[in-house]
Formats: sequence, C-alpha cells, structure tokens
Amino acid sequence: MELIRTVGELRTRLDRERAAGKRIGMVGTSGGMHQGHQSLIRRAADENDLTALYWGGAPADLSAWQSGSTFAYDRDAGHDWPLAEAAGCEILFAPEGAVMFPREPMTKVSLPSFSSAFPQLEDPAHLDLVALAMCKLWNMFGPCRNYFGEKDWQQLVMFVRLAEDLEYPVEVIGCPTVREVDGVAVSSRNAQLTSAQRAAAPVLFRALGAARSAAEAGATKAADVERVFVETVGDVAAVQYVAVVDGPTMTPFDELEGSVRILASIALGDTRLVDNVGVDVTAA
Repeated sequence: MELIRTVGELRTRLDRERAAGKRIGMVGTSGGMHQGHQSLIRRAADENDLTALYWGGAPADLSAWQSGSTFAYDRDAGHDWPLAEAAGCEILFAPEGAVMFPREPMTKVSLPSFSSAFPQLEDPAHLDLVALAMCKLWNMFGPCRNYFGEKDWQQLVMFVRLAEDLEYPVEVIGCPTVREVDGVAVSSRNAQLTSAQRAAAPVLFRALGAARSAAEAGATKAADVERVFVETVGDVAAVQYVAVVDGPTMTPFDELEGSVRILASIALGDTRLVDNVGVDVTAA
C-alpha cells in the first residue's frame, strides 16, 4: 500500500493511472476502520483497476474553528491502515494537518431538500459541511467511482444528486449495510455500548423490519408505518426519530408510493444508533 501525503502528489499519481486507461475506485473514512469500511474497499478493488482511500478528518461543524476543536473522530493509523491494506487498498491518501479545511471556508454548498426535510435527522449545517468536503475530495481525486454504505442513506442520496447537479466525473455507488449476525449495523458507535445496551441494540433493525413488513402487507400511510416501528421498540430504547421518505429524494411521504426508505434512530444511554431499510410499494 502506497502512502501519499499531499494533494499534488495524489493528483499526479492518479492522473498517470487514468492516462494509462485505468479506472479508479475511491473510498473515504474519518477513522475507526471496521468491517463496513473494508467491504467498501473490497468492492472498489473488485470493480476497478486501482483502489484509493481518503483517510482523514474534517471539523464536526463550522464552529470548530472558534472552539479550537479539529476532527470529528479520533484516528488510529496502527489500527486502520493494516485493515485497509488487507481489504485491497493500494493508495492511502492521509494528508498531514488540516488539509481539508486549513481555514474556515467562504464557499457554501447546500442541498436543502436532502438536509432539512426532517429536522430531527442529521444537522443541516453538518450536512452542508459534508457536501463541501465531498466537493473538495472529488476535485482532489478526479474522475473515479466513489463507494458509500447505505447505512448513511441521507448522505448517500445527497452525494448522488450533488455529483449529478454539478457534473462531477464521479459515479456514486451505494453498497449494502454490513450487519452483525443479530442484525445490528456495523458501526464504530457499537463499541461505545455497554454489554446490556449491546444486547438491546438489535431492536432497531427488528423494528425497521416490522415497519417494512407493515408496508409490504398493505399499510399505505407513513404514520401507520412509523407507529409500527415505535410500538416494536417499546420501552427497550428511546426513539430519536423514524422517517418514511422517498428513497432517492428524501421527500417525506404521507401516502407510501414507489421506492420507500424507512430511516430511524434510537438512543441507548448516551449512544445514538442509526439504520434504515428500503421497500418498494407498488400503487394499486
């Protein structure tokens, strides 16, 4: 695995490969490498000639410059890099310092219909920053296929539209959520759970499954599907949100139709878990 530290070196390296007719597969992570990240790297390696990973961070929000905080996640090269290489990563772009945002940006990137339809989902200001960061990364990496997990559905579909609207030479590819044997979506947050909380965590996927089954059985109103989710969770965990939306656009549904996505979050102690499932609803 080749380590690259500067944007200029990355561009030169990848442009040379593209000039030779090779296709680049790209994956990004802020750290905490796990099976989900590895599955993205493996797919990128399977479908492309060269696989490159961005391993870096960005401030959690624009107030980070005022507060003095830097990155949203702790990063451990000794843990993450061997796992990335084992999964098939060939080029690791791990820039020194705050290359992503050396100073507070003046440019804003926002997709309001994807970030603000449900106030209780991801913070719109954070999603705007994520969108700006993705624009910068695509400019650094150049034409490529970029792989994302479906667990972060709101960001995935936002990136699809971002690439389309701004004509980036990037193909955004969603990959199935990787799960533990009990259905819990693989996430770095899982390590924050106590043993009792981890034992309770499968209720999230179980409740999503019940909500999806209700839609498949003929429930046509989003409120009814959401109620099934809440009732299935019961008092096992605190429901943070459940949202029934049009999958590709994140438009909220009253009446279910077409490609439906059910997104939900629960809190177990101080840890918030997120997950989602899809279901196709054919109008009668």
